[in-house]
Amino acid sequence: MMSPRWLFLWPGFCLMLFGLAGYALALPQAHVFGVELGAHTLLFASLSMICGYQAILFGALTKVFAVSEGLLPEDPRLTRLFRIVRLEEGLLAGTAAMIAGIVFLAVSISQWRARHFGHLDYAQTMKWVIPGVTLTALGFQTVLWSFFTSILGMRRR
Repeated sequence: MMSPRWLFLWPGFCLMLFGLAGYALALPQAHVFGVELGAHTLLFASLSMICGYQAILFGALTKVFAVSEGLLPEDPRLTRLFRIVRLEEGLLAGTAAMIAGIVFLAVSISQWRARHFGHLDYAQTMKWVIPGVTLTALGFQTVLWSFFTSILGMRRR
């Protein structure tokens, strides 16, 4: 609790970067050291991004709680951040990510419908489904984080 930056924030950023790198390599089906990176790499990259994002959000919540309870001193960067990013902005960003994810999922369902709900090309379909699920999950986490951060910060205002 006394060092959320090192316990949650930086590991979360590393996981997010690892996930983004995985996406950058898996979406074009890059070949690295003779290995083709495809849908399975995309799935692992999504897991890394979701876990990393959750760690970042948890680190931020821990920091807000620790400051509001007097366990850590006020952080001017945190105060500036909450002047800019309020509940409404978090809700908008989270909702936008969820909508984008749902669009990806709708495209995959449309592709399936076009095939009369029969067999699909797995590699092609997963390029829509995995990012759609990931964006929807990240957006939902953002909405919940926005509400909870706002609740934790009520005493500070």
